Amino acid sequence: MLPDHAQLQVIAFELAALAMDIEAIGAELCANPAVVSAYGTSLQSIDLIGQRQRALAELLVAEKFDDALVDCRLDRIAKLFAERVD
Repeated sequence: MLPDHAQLQVIAFELAALAMDIEAIGAELCANPAVVSAYGTSLQSIDLIGQRQRALAELLVAEKFDDALVDCRLDRIAKLFAERVD
């Protein structure tokens, strides 16, 4: 059984909340120049994880999935779905 719209909204909300949490951790770490110097690439990865979570959350609650996919800010996410269709 596939989840209904209300269930997808709950999942999307949680993904967005996780994105906010991980972005807050990244921002806290970025406040320390020594951490940024030593772990800059890892900090960028943390940011990308948050962005991916937000993009997935937006897709989950989109009224028109195809339109939301076109508007998706992350090529990585859009590419995942393009590969499934081809």
